[in-house]
Amino acid sequence: MQRFTKEWFNSVVEKLKTDGEFQEKGKGFDSSMHLRVLKDRKGKLSKDVAFGMWLPTCDPYWFGEKPIDEVDIVVEGKAGVLVDVFTGKKNVVVALSTGGLKLKKGSVNKLTGSLGALNRFLDVIGLV
Repeated sequence: MQRFTKEWFNSVVEKLKTDGEFQEKGKGFDSSMHLRVLKDRKGKLSKDVAFGMWLPTCDPYWFGEKPIDEVDIVVEGKAGVLVDVFTGKKNVVVALSTGGLKLKKGSVNKLTGSLGALNRFLDVIGLV
């Protein structure tokens, strides 16, 4: 399945909803996260895409852009960087601190304060 498609995203959401470890580690996160994926040859993406969800329940979730004032956290990055993060080739904290991923809205402390949930989130996405 090709990454960053609606089909892929729906599969990610279903896996996160049923992943007990993610649900347990995500308790208390209670925020909406929106990811903007920028087109990139390395990531094999020819146009920008966006998707997001309420964490940890993953409901509601959406595929497509959402106004920045309607979400709590916005992370943006090139598709290749996100693929590297999803597959464990690049650490998410390093990607955020070096600018490979940009936190457009929200708090780094919120993300790193829930590092267990964030890492499990990435583990699950890496399997899809």
